[in-house]
Amino acid sequence: MSNDERRSHPRISVDLPLHLTFRDRTVETRIRDLSNSGIRFRGPAALPLLSRVQIALQLPEVPRSTTSSLAITGVVVRCEETGDAGSGRYDTAIYFEDLSTSARAQLSQFVSTKN
Repeated sequence: MSNDERRSHPRISVDLPLHLTFRDRTVETRIRDLSNSGIRFRGPAALPLLSRVQIALQLPEVPRSTTSSLAITGVVVRCEETGDAGSGRYDTAIYFEDLSTSARAQLSQFVSTKN
């Protein structure tokens, strides 16, 4: 059974900006995968497992062409160095821990239109 078959929320491939804050440090990168319950991105630094992070997610509104910004608290559930050891790039997964009802509805609508 593949990981995708076990997921309770479908994951979509995206290329969206991500602003993540951890211990008063901001990381700007791009989201690679998105679901109703989390994101995956490639970042420049390792983040400790189970660390809480603040996410500002710029999500194109559905169906309009404007952008909506969602504020989300997440938890690091995976962080692995990519490629060769010492590459300085980390494949990181964040589980959404705290998401408002409105933000959850916007995210769900976006994911369902791309799935």
